[in-house]
Amino acid sequence: MPRGLSPFREYLEVLGVIAAVTIAGWFAPVRYYHAFGHVYLLAVIVLCLRVGRWPVLVAAIVSGLAWNYVIMPPRLSFSVLDFEDGMILGTYFVVALIAGQLTARIRAQERYERRREQRATALFDLTRALTGERTLDEAVAAALRQADKLFSAQTALLLAGEQGTLQLHNASSFHLSEVERRVAEWSGRSGLIAGRFTKVSPDAEALHLPMLRAGSVLGVLVLSLPADAALTTPEQRELFEAFAAQIALLIEREQLRAASEREKLLAESDRLHRTLLDSVSHELKTPLAVLRSAAENLNKTEGARRVDLAGEILTATGRLDRVVANLLNQTRLESGAIKPQLDWCDARDLISAARRGLGEALAGRQVRIDIPADMPLFMADAPLMEQVITNLLHNAARYTPAGSPLLVTAGVDERNWRVFLAIADSGPGIPPTMKGQLFQKFRRGNETQGSGLGLGLSIVRGLMLAQGGDVMADNLPGKGARFTVYLPHTLHSSVPHE
Repeated sequence: MPRGLSPFREYLEVLGVIAAVTIAGWFAPVRYYHAFGHVYLLAVIVLCLRVGRWPVLVAAIVSGLAWNYVIMPPRLSFSVLDFEDGMILGTYFVVALIAGQLTARIRAQERYERRREQRATALFDLTRALTGERTLDEAVAAALRQADKLFSAQTALLLAGEQGTLQLHNASSFHLSEVERRVAEWSGRSGLIAGRFTKVSPDAEALHLPMLRAGSVLGVLVLSLPADAALTTPEQRELFEAFAAQIALLIEREQLRAASEREKLLAESDRLHRTLLDSVSHELKTPLAVLRSAAENLNKTEGARRVDLAGEILTATGRLDRVVANLLNQTRLESGAIKPQLDWCDARDLISAARRGLGEALAGRQVRIDIPADMPLFMADAPLMEQVITNLLHNAARYTPAGSPLLVTAGVDERNWRVFLAIADSGPGIPPTMKGQLFQKFRRGNETQGSGLGLGLSIVRGLMLAQGGDVMADNLPGKGARFTVYLPHTLHSSVPHE
């Protein structure tokens, strides 16, 4: 920060200027002594622009004495002034003192305004630097760099951790000794400024300012000013404290944001748990009721009705098996336990296996398969791909009108060097509000149609990503939706006979 002349230099400059004017007057004719009164007055006013109030007062007194002793006749003696000279000298003193006081007041106001502008500029630069960073660490580093530059100092920031311990931020430029750390810990516990220029540990190398928000200490800002720095002024101390307050505000805002994020995560986790429990209980209740009813009536029924009951048991068991498989697959995906075993696979074999696994779920539907005769084999994990196709077919059957056809296609995307397999339906399509969250857990396209855990599409994406592929969903131009899975296309030189 800019500094003015020292008091000693101000007095020295005053005496030098008055001496120069007096020497010039010594060589001037005596008859011009009245004119040198104006010269002395001009010199005093000019000095007002450079020195403080008391040096100006000294300049007025010394110049008046020099004028009387050296310039006025008889020279080198204090002459008895007549009325006219006495009026001139008295008026000179009054004008010099008033001009000095007014000019000193204007200079003091100008210095105050400059300091206020510097403070406002420094805080504006600090605020801009803090808001321009994305993370707390980046913002703290920017704040410490601003403090280093503004105060020509080295800085350190100690943040309050668990159980009140202070942890040094890695962006600090000042290395704390054991003594400095003890002073910082005392400042953090008491909430009071300590260290250099204070009554608490004044022999410390740095100034320690606690960062307070709502009565609690968030950390300690440490400023190590140059060794030749004079005692801090109230304005400097105010700027130091403003810097500490701004950084404390940033830390508090980040803590509140983190707390808000934790609350959101807890709320979302609680919602997901409730959704899972509701969905599982609903999904298990229906097939269990079917199994109980079929089991109770099995021994009392003969003939064709007995065959129907056995079919109901198989259907309910298959539904339970899908629920449990989806839960297990989701758990395996989230824990990273799925390790794909890639091998050459045939699209027709995978589709046929998936259709057999769904059984009654596709009853009454025409499933048309359109696969080119030259469709190559591709690298995939056969059980995982079978699960993917099963989930997509089951999802299409669940959210489309009964009896509506399904189309399964496959091919090679030569431009992007990948193979694809698509399942299209003629249902209502994907609602626009669901496109961004279609593959999230516990999300269902239409809550009013059917039931389910809302895990099928989430599992599809997870299984495809595990194999190095992906899945996309879009609406068809006419009516219906299409889900397409992609896998990298790998050329094979030969295929085993089996």
